[in-house]
Amino acid sequence: MKKSIRNKGAKIRMCASCGSRFHKDEADYIRIVLPKNGNPFIDRLGTASGRGAYVCHNKECVEKLCKSRRLSRSLRGNVSDALYSELRKEVGLDG
Repeated sequence: MKKSIRNKGAKIRMCASCGSRFHKDEADYIRIVLPKNGNPFIDRLGTASGRGAYVCHNKECVEKLCKSRRLSRSLRGNVSDALYSELRKEVGLDG
């Protein structure tokens, strides 16, 4: 029988790009938040309220996310090109 990664009370998150699952407290990821009335932004502290999406903190996942523009679907809102540029800078792809 396949053992599930999900435990009762576990904070499991999934990368919006590659789909890998990780524990919120242990993994290195970037959280992007879309507040109810505002523009999406990178939540570096992980405490902002609103709809959140996660992406692995590596170049391949961020590049795939930027090319596919999946973040709009994950956040259920519009994501600007400026946020994609900020994500690329976060992992060292630009500048």
